[in-house]
Amino acid sequence: MATLATLITCIALAGAVASWVVGAVFFARTLAAIDDTQTRWLAVVAWPFATARIQGAAAEHAARVNKALVAFIACLMIAAAAWSAAANLHRFAR
Repeated sequence: MATLATLITCIALAGAVASWVVGAVFFARTLAAIDDTQTRWLAVVAWPFATARIQGAAAEHAARVNKALVAFIACLMIAAAAWSAAANLHRFAR
């Protein structure tokens, strides 16, 4: 069981890295598609406040960035839970 929990931790961390990369790619595409300079800087500095102002093609990319952020956070939570379980199981195995 301890090995399985460690494997789940590794898979979740790999998923977190992958979702981070996907989010970064779509964030760059979003910034490239934004026409207004003020909105572009707002997106860089405070992403959650800029999403309401983003329109057009950039809005589609912004939605994908938000989905990637949710996936990243979910993967981190799964990795933390699996790591905690693995740590406890490795300790009891001794």
